Amino acid sequence: MQTTPTILLPKPQTLFQHRAARFRQLAKTHASLAAYLNLMAELADCQHSLSINSHHTKLPDSDTRCPLAISDWRRDLVWREYLRQIVDYFKHQTGNINAIINHIQQTNDEELEIWADQLLAGEMENLEPGIALFIAAALQVYWVSLAARLNADNIKPAEIAYFCPVCGSLPVASVLQTGGLVKGLRYCCCGLCTTEWNHPRIVCIHCGSSKGVAYYNVEGAGEIVKAEACAECNTYIKLMNREIDISLDPCADDLATLSLDMLMAEEAYQRLGFNLLLITG
Repeated sequence: MQTTPTILLPKPQTLFQHRAARFRQLAKTHASLAAYLNLMAELADCQHSLSINSHHTKLPDSDTRCPLAISDWRRDLVWREYLRQIVDYFKHQTGNINAIINHIQQTNDEELEIWADQLLAGEMENLEPGIALFIAAALQVYWVSLAARLNADNIKPAEIAYFCPVCGSLPVASVLQTGGLVKGLRYCCCGLCTTEWNHPRIVCIHCGSSKGVAYYNVEGAGEIVKAEACAECNTYIKLMNREIDISLDPCADDLATLSLDMLMAEEAYQRLGFNLLLITG
């Protein structure tokens, strides 16, 4: 008898390819963000090329609780190779991006590792926004390629429900699934390794309360993406519905709905997690 999976591991063979297509689809309907979303589509194209040719780096000895934890997993230097290939891919860009690429190419390995540590720890203050984007893209390819090779049946839930059970990162969004055993169930999606883990609906992911949970969306924006907000802890996370649009991608649809984040800021809610590919500043 089949049981409902608690953890869904990423599929790098199609993940970034699907994300690139979604970015381009969203760019057609979000005129003000079109240039940004098309740039992200190019980045996802590059990530796809790297992921299908990724090197088989070391895995942990056993699949236990948080086997690839960002707090203590020792990164293989291959992630820096991914970074160099990504910046080479964007050499044709002009203006600010070209300056960022030159900066990364002239930076030594020790500094790159410091930047990666800062990004994974959420310490964005000392990171240039453009540099953080490329560092994040390389780290995503690295962690996705590792997570995909784990055995989901052996991975234990994280001790704290809102952390990824594979790498310990925060979710970029949560998704209502469709089809088969997962139909109608809500899964949180990791912003780094893209692992998804089951979490009850209408229950705050941050504090576990079912009181004061409310849903917000931008007028005229449709029902695909809403913000699930908790009055108890004053946090929110985006809730995306694949039953309405099966082609959605948590990372892409999050960046296309920045107006929803602005609405939630006006309502004085604090977001749980963030998108590693968001260019701020």
